[in-house]
Amino acid sequence: MVALAILAVTALAGAGETQTAKGKVTAVSGNTITVADAEGQSWSYEVTGKTTVIAEGAAHKASKLSAVGKKTTLNEFVRANQHVSLSYSETDGSRLVEKLRVY
Repeated sequence: MVALAILAVTALAGAGETQTAKGKVTAVSGNTITVADAEGQSWSYEVTGKTTVIAEGAAHKASKLSAVGKKTTLNEFVRANQHVSLSYSETDGSRLVEKLRVY
């Protein structure tokens, strides 16, 4: 399942450690989501096949797409101006989303 990401780092952590962020989605492109925090600073996050996305109706929608042989895409579940929270880790300069919640 594809997931989403949002920003606002709550604490600095070393590479590979799980961090959290929250904010408002400003862009969704391919497997990347950009999120702005309360101060307006934007961050980009990468959604992978291992990302868990929690959104209203997401499981149902994913099941329907799978039943007709279609893959889920990030923009099926996340759109600009939605609020999100996420957990992610930094690997080789990329912020990889582990869990994304869409509000």
